[in-house]
Amino acid sequence: MKKLNKYAIIAAAIACVSCDFLDVKPEVITDDGFYTSESELLYGLAGVYGVINNEGFYGNHYSLMLSNTDDLCYYNRTSASNLSVWYRHDASSQEVYSAWTEIYQGVNNANVFMDKIRDSEFDKDDTYYNEARFLRAFYHFILAQAWGDVPLRTLPLTSLEDENIYCGVTPQLDVLEWAAGEMEACLYGDAEVPADPEAADPVLAEVLATEDLSDTPSRVAPSTVCGILSRVYLFMAGETVQGTDDDMKHEYFGKAMKFSKAVIDAGKHELNPDYAQVFINMISDIYDVEYRESMWEADFLGNRSSSDNWSNGRIGDLIGLQSSADVGTYDDVQCNFAYGQYNGSLKLWNLYWQEDRTADEYQIKGGAGIDQSQGWDKRQYWNMRPYNYAGGDFSATGESWRGGIDKTPYRVSPETTFTNPTIARGMRNCGKYCREVIYEGVKGDRGSYTPVNYPILRYSDVLLMYAEAYNEYHKAPSREAFDCVVEVRDRAGIKTRDFSEYQSYSDFRQFVRNERGRELCFESLRKYDLIRWGIFVESMKGYITDALDPAWGSGNTDDVASNTASAVQERHIVLPIPSIEIGVNGVEQNPLW
Repeated sequence: MKKLNKYAIIAAAIACVSCDFLDVKPEVITDDGFYTSESELLYGLAGVYGVINNEGFYGNHYSLMLSNTDDLCYYNRTSASNLSVWYRHDASSQEVYSAWTEIYQGVNNANVFMDKIRDSEFDKDDTYYNEARFLRAFYHFILAQAWGDVPLRTLPLTSLEDENIYCGVTPQLDVLEWAAGEMEACLYGDAEVPADPEAADPVLAEVLATEDLSDTPSRVAPSTVCGILSRVYLFMAGETVQGTDDDMKHEYFGKAMKFSKAVIDAGKHELNPDYAQVFINMISDIYDVEYRESMWEADFLGNRSSSDNWSNGRIGDLIGLQSSADVGTYDDVQCNFAYGQYNGSLKLWNLYWQEDRTADEYQIKGGAGIDQSQGWDKRQYWNMRPYNYAGGDFSATGESWRGGIDKTPYRVSPETTFTNPTIARGMRNCGKYCREVIYEGVKGDRGSYTPVNYPILRYSDVLLMYAEAYNEYHKAPSREAFDCVVEVRDRAGIKTRDFSEYQSYSDFRQFVRNERGRELCFESLRKYDLIRWGIFVESMKGYITDALDPAWGSGNTDDVASNTASAVQERHIVLPIPSIEIGVNGVEQNPLW
């Protein structure tokens, strides 16, 4: 098998490939037919990718409801039809079933596609085959990470009469090891992978040196595979995966270190100097080809305003800045309709505001006078905005900042302008994704489905994964690992204490864990970080005491957060296998459920 080391450039064959790969109509052949041209292959591959953009997967159910309620992000409503946002779901919950079926549909699409193009004359370099092979492995990783023991499906299903439709569960570790092996095969082909993670690896270096990034972040490239491999191995080395021992964990940390370092050394990705711009690009459907910090995104292409402008994404609507677009005149609307159902927690505020700060910055925070121009972490100001767009008149007297924004619920009082940037610390909408007209390019859209893209892998994550993996592998940090964290912090505009204060294994580990929270909050990663660190339940229980802190802010969101924490149990480190799957295919439910 040849490795995934380049992409076939077929723009001449099919002109519709432009900014978004999924402009291509997905069409996986499931009958006795076969692919007769490269353009047909592209249609088929789009079908393998296509499930990523469904509402059941990255459009909402998996990314938001099942994966984004953690110790830094909580659902802010007192009522909901989908109880998973409060950890009160069970095996019959619709969103659990929806995510499960969508991801397994991606697995089957990959299996069918790979079966149809195996030895195809139109895929001479096995490029498309290996791209689908990676996606099949990635989908299995997502399943094993979220559900634990799951069916491992490597054969295509084309009808309900297929004998292999009945497939029992495979242990979580076995699925993860299989997925990692498949991903490595996409990079190395038949070449041998060096056993020493710090040894020279000319095969991998060559693959990354010659990779084509022209279709990223819509499609995966070898550097994407490396970044995801680092994520897979870090999870495999975690505290909740059964069947591992210390030697295996050491090996997995070494692999995570190896693949993240390979991306760094290749030098093809950088941090965008402006943190906010990374997400403005996703809101605006712009691919940054200068820095390429966004390495892989879930693309959402429209707002359902017409049949050819269709989207299954709720990013910016369910998670974003709440906005009542019906208030005022359309000339006053600055943010399209959004529910804004997810808030950043008081713990997230404190991670930004006081944890790992230098003495002079902390003095600014603790002083009686608050200077808005000093000491802010730029990520905090973007992710935990001091405003949203809910209620009131958009052109209210005195609300001139940014052209007239009703900063409900962050006013000091209804009659006064916004004067205290530290008010309502635990009840601010997630600001990472928003539907601001200036970015989205549409005014007065009342729809719930949006064109806002969602990050799957960013280069800042790669830097932090390398720092963490190095520290875990060597049981001590290095200056290079420390500098990777500092690079992320420098972009945020904050100072970092000297390396001497983080030279112990435990101090550096907590430093990196904190930085992952500050940098990667609201990206469907934190929950699984807490799980692999073995601190998920205790971290979630922190809401119970945090909600009592007066700094949280007024309202009822503190009650919602504490009630959510009260529901969390050890079994929530995995999702339940859907009841329908158990009834139809006879698989066994996870023992925790």
